[in-house]
Amino acid sequence: MIDALLRRPAGTGEFFADAVRLACLFSLVAALLWYGPVDVALFLLVLGGTLVSRSLEISRLYDGIYSLTLLTAAWSSTLDIYAKVSWWDLPVHFAATGVIAAMTYFLLARMGAVPVPGSHPGSSTDRVSIPVLVFALGLAVSVLWELAEWWGNYFVDATINVGYQDTMGDLAAGGLGALLAGILVGRTVYRSGADSGRVFRLGQLLPRRLQR
Repeated sequence: MIDALLRRPAGTGEFFADAVRLACLFSLVAALLWYGPVDVALFLLVLGGTLVSRSLEISRLYDGIYSLTLLTAAWSSTLDIYAKVSWWDLPVHFAATGVIAAMTYFLLARMGAVPVPGSHPGSSTDRVSIPVLVFALGLAVSVLWELAEWWGNYFVDATINVGYQDTMGDLAAGGLGALLAGILVGRTVYRSGADSGRVFRLGQLLPRRLQR
């Protein structure tokens, strides 16, 4: 994982992903200069998440999409877009929870904490178990996200929007995003194993021509 983190970018996908990471770093600097400690902590968390994705052997285009989604969610909070655009909260929860749930699954698979994708090439096991697991991870992420919002509202800034309707809507959107992510990953793994008869590699999340 360390070698993957330190390697030089190669190909369009990797340059795109690293450009987003660079934007995350600039965002952190901007938060240090012009915003408060909450925003600094938020962009530190985002930058850390994008470094985790770089350390994994996954599609670099997916890495970039994941990183851009996190950065968009962070700036939406910093610029109060959630408050200014009432409906913006739901699509962000849908997209962010989906990509985080899938990335969490890949990280756990890399660590050996969950079954490696494609352990039984062509088997329907991955097609069912991966969506269920990614969906469960997404629900866990959504709950942690809502707990963080409640903590922030109670201890840091009372303007952070919390409430029954908001929480239930966020959980529903996040759960749907995770379910879609799980189905897509499960189908990709299943088709890769069925077509090639070999173990799925994390880098095969997207078609080969889009990986770089």
